[in-house]
Amino acid sequence: EYGADVAMGPCCCSKRHVTFVWATLECLFFTGVIFGWVWLTVTLRRDAYFLDLCNVSLSEDISRDLTKNEVLKDSLRKDRPKCRTTTTTVAPGEVEYRLPFNGTQYFCDEQEDRLDLMYVVIIIVRNFLILPVGIFLDKYGTTRTRLLTVLTFVMGTLMMTFSSAAFPWLLIPALSLVSLAGLVLLITNLQVANLFGEHRYTVMATFIGAYHACSVIMTCMKATNDLGVGTQTSFMFLTIAIVPILVSTIAFLPKSRIPWPLPATYGNNHVLNGHGRSKNSRDSRNREDFAAFKNVACSSLFAWSLVWFGILYLGECFYDENFRLVFTRLGVDKEYINTEYLRLYSGLKLLGLAVAPALGYVLDWRRSYNPPRIQHMYRSLMLMVLSCILALLNSLLPLIPSLPFQIAGFVLQTVERVAVLVAVVSFLSHVHFPIEHFGKYIGCHYLVASLSGLVGFAFQYLIHHHMNSNPFYVHLILLVLLVISCGHPINIWYHCRQGLIHDASQSDYGVEITPQEKLVPDLDSPSTA
Repeated sequence: EYGADVAMGPCCCSKRHVTFVWATLECLFFTGVIFGWVWLTVTLRRDAYFLDLCNVSLSEDISRDLTKNEVLKDSLRKDRPKCRTTTTTVAPGEVEYRLPFNGTQYFCDEQEDRLDLMYVVIIIVRNFLILPVGIFLDKYGTTRTRLLTVLTFVMGTLMMTFSSAAFPWLLIPALSLVSLAGLVLLITNLQVANLFGEHRYTVMATFIGAYHACSVIMTCMKATNDLGVGTQTSFMFLTIAIVPILVSTIAFLPKSRIPWPLPATYGNNHVLNGHGRSKNSRDSRNREDFAAFKNVACSSLFAWSLVWFGILYLGECFYDENFRLVFTRLGVDKEYINTEYLRLYSGLKLLGLAVAPALGYVLDWRRSYNPPRIQHMYRSLMLMVLSCILALLNSLLPLIPSLPFQIAGFVLQTVERVAVLVAVVSFLSHVHFPIEHFGKYIGCHYLVASLSGLVGFAFQYLIHHHMNSNPFYVHLILLVLLVISCGHPINIWYHCRQGLIHDASQSDYGVEITPQEKLVPDLDSPSTA
């Protein structure tokens, strides 16, 4: 049992360690597939997605080969700006593409803009759907949520197998479902960290780092596409991911949730599942749970957290949508940006595997005489301050007309995104907030993120229609918003100094701990030092 593992101390290597390794691999390969969008666009352009937006002028013999593709045939008749072309050098072992390339790949700005728009819409839809899934998770537990996630993942991957140049809009529902399933898998895996006590935040951060490094899957898809494997075939193969996900759901994770703080008797079903409760007691507990969530949602700590996360997420979205403008104004060729710098930016996401555990170790590093609940909140505060500093730097770097500074911005962006998510998760999983509503906490934050994505659309409209593609003034607006977001760490500092950080698992929300549910003692608390 997990409870026995915890009681036996760090020398025990058993089910919880296997669960950690399994969950890490699951996060690395299945949770953040959408982060490899840069590599996916390479295969989508090869498959002629949205090529109808371009004026393709092909030779007569190639045109005859396109008679079966109505989308491409119709595009020949449209009056569009001239396409750019690039000659494809076929490396040994690779397959030469013949539809419609024959050694030449056709593309245009309109096609690239449409693919970029698809990515933004996919992310907004995913973020919006996290809240209802979070409510479902809190109400029905881990097992039912992950089974629903498996269904969502399969629907997404199978939908991708039916997408093509003739049906390109299937990308939105397909990849929205795949991306949603991946993020829900991450959220349900985070509870595994509760089994590791003093290393809890390091484990959480490791999962988040693996999530950000999941672009490796799309890199593999692009490599297999170079060898002649179609995009649809790759997604069909990805469908087998349901096997390890089901194994984890059934063999390693609980039906409801892993509590925090972890009871010393964790693993006893009668303690965890509350057998024997009457219908009236369950109804009463539901009312208490709703009151607890309402208290949290109306608190200044939670409200400021929403503002902070929304503003920093807006900065991340704005960077993704406009960094190519910065490189273009520096005189870099558009195709070179797509083939070199954009792929470098995507590859740097692998840094999350190293950065995230280091941040988690900082959160777990305890050298203070404050009560543990205050100490943990101070650690989260440090990470939020770091995130604010990185966000400010990332808003200033695009204003510097220097290519090395822009490349340094890639690294800072990667670190910032990992730091922001680790900070949010560590803050929302603090004992100050009832853990029973963790799904709703995360869902509310991603709902705000989806609204930030919509604000990003407004910024893009201003830049391209009223600012002559110069984002300077929008950068200034973001700087002002980032300064406002600093109110969140200031508010946390105030609550810590005033002793307003509480332990919701003890008495703050009317939760009574029975003698059988006595919590595992904190080995680093002052009383045991």
